[in-house]
Amino acid sequence: MIKKKVLMLHGYVQSDKIFRAKTGGLRKPLSKLGYDFYFPCGPEHIGQKELKADDDTEDISKKYNTSNTGEDLYGWYKKVGSPTDITGDYEIKPDTIKYLHDYIVENGPFDGIIGFSQGSGVAGYLLTNFNEILGLTEEEQPEFKFFISFSGFRLEPERFQDSYNNSKIKTPTLLVKGELDTLVTEKRSDTLYEACDESSRTWLVHPGGHFVPSAKPIISQICNWVQAQGMDGSSSNIDTSLTKTKIETKASNSNIPDLDDDLLDMIDSMGKI
Repeated sequence: MIKKKVLMLHGYVQSDKIFRAKTGGLRKPLSKLGYDFYFPCGPEHIGQKELKADDDTEDISKKYNTSNTGEDLYGWYKKVGSPTDITGDYEIKPDTIKYLHDYIVENGPFDGIIGFSQGSGVAGYLLTNFNEILGLTEEEQPEFKFFISFSGFRLEPERFQDSYNNSKIKTPTLLVKGELDTLVTEKRSDTLYEACDESSRTWLVHPGGHFVPSAKPIISQICNWVQAQGMDGSSSNIDTSLTKTKIETKASNSNIPDLDDDLLDMIDSMGKI
């Protein structure tokens, strides 16, 4: 069976290796549906100077759901000033555009695209006119079948706005947001939701924070949504509620908590362990 390819764009102060490690709970069930995953690494190296520009005293690994092991950290762009200032200016450099162009030509074409945080913001912007922005032909990259955004947002600087205003994101899009995510707020995530065509957007809320969830009930809904895009050849037994505008996945009412990775991340982020 020919594997279907998914382009994976990591978040700020992450890397291809870190994002691969953070998405194991998502990749395993999607792999069973016939998907393979490709992880480019953002060309913008994030050094100590950039990290210190963020004057928040919170542990950087908790704040951005990354690694504090001393691994090299990267991004798709750098902001002027504090990385968490949404009013700060930034641009996607030509070298980054060329890198993504070359990566897709070498490893694609891709069926889907998944992004987290900054990577999701970049993916959403590109999907307003993917091939034109990256200089790709239809043969090099046909239309994507789906886009999954985790903690994504619309790029704020003025230089990007014409792309959003002139062309809605028409790729079927699942926007996944944590109720406890304080880094990318619901208001900020809404900007990406509004940038998507009304007929192709779905919103999934999970009871966690700024991370890619791995809890089975949430992953099951994500996989059902992917199946509903008609990609795996088994359109039966699809949860039709997934076609609604928004889905809210609340925590279980069970008195016994399921201490999976999501819950541990939530507890850790609140300073309880």
